[in-house]
Amino acid sequence: MRFAQKKIDIFFLLLLISVTIGLPIGIRAYNDHLWQEKIPAGTRKFTLTGHTKKGWIVGEVQAHDIIALGLKKPPVERPVIEISKGDRVVLKLKSSDVVHGFSLKDFGIFITNGIQPGKTVLVSFIADKTGTFTFSCNAICGDNHENMQGTLIVRA
Repeated sequence: MRFAQKKIDIFFLLLLISVTIGLPIGIRAYNDHLWQEKIPAGTRKFTLTGHTKKGWIVGEVQAHDIIALGLKKPPVERPVIEISKGDRVVLKLKSSDVVHGFSLKDFGIFITNGIQPGKTVLVSFIADKTGTFTFSCNAICGDNHENMQGTLIVRA
């Protein structure tokens, strides 16, 4: 009887471990597949994640990237995105902490209803002019709100 109970306990432990590890991987794979269907082929894709202390970060933000553990304030690096004139661009906007906004006024893009933590907002545009443009957070999001800026460079 005890041996059978240990086998059942081991089975449920392995099942719990499999679900704990497999579920996030499956959700991420499904999410990536779902976004790929919504974005036309040949589109330049960039993920920007807003964080009140680090500003806009290119790419996904991992938990270890945002936990400071009382260390000194990390320097804010403003992201630079380079594209060519005529490129179709999709920005996947995310928030890692609080509600953020987004503004790329030279291309008429204003997210005013907010980018909620855990949600993704897609912004699509065609780079129809050359130059250097600034994007920023347009919702007061914390003490370092002024650091929520980045640069978009459109080359001819």
